[in-house]
Amino acid sequence: MPSERRPPRARRFFWLLAAGLAAAAAARADPVPENAMKAAFVFNFTVFAEWPPEALAGGAPISLCANAGGALFASLSKLHDKVVNGHPIAVRHAGASPRGCHVLVVEQIDRERWRELRRELAGAPVLTVSDDRVIGPDGVVIAMAVMDERIVFDVDMAPARAARLNLSSKLLRLARSVQ
Repeated sequence: MPSERRPPRARRFFWLLAAGLAAAAAARADPVPENAMKAAFVFNFTVFAEWPPEALAGGAPISLCANAGGALFASLSKLHDKVVNGHPIAVRHAGASPRGCHVLVVEQIDRERWRELRRELAGAPVLTVSDDRVIGPDGVVIAMAVMDERIVFDVDMAPARAARLNLSSKLLRLARSVQ
């Protein structure tokens, strides 16, 4: 009785399928840390935001500010010198005046200072982003959250308009909610 042999095409498909499954298993074994994912989201928010011309001249760096003592600062620091729409990102500590920032990331460590920061930012072209459940719904432009092991975000257009920022419709379509 002749032995059954798989045709070469079927063997190739089998090996490709096996390799794909192995790669998928390896990807699940080493998940991306949450703070690194949040930093990637902040980067993409920056890609899909547009500042008034007087706030961000052609080729000028985008100043991304965060509290150096915050959980996200180390991950955000890895964005330093990455280029967004022709502008290098300059990551720095959110010091005394947040008005010099283009993007301000606020988190739990900033809760006590948030109301003061918000008053100080009134009318300034600053994209505010938070991952804190208290600060998020309290006047930031973009509030991130973790839901079912995924990062989701909500956009509040009132502070975006007050900051004279244009947010891409592509970004708005990906938001969980837009107010």
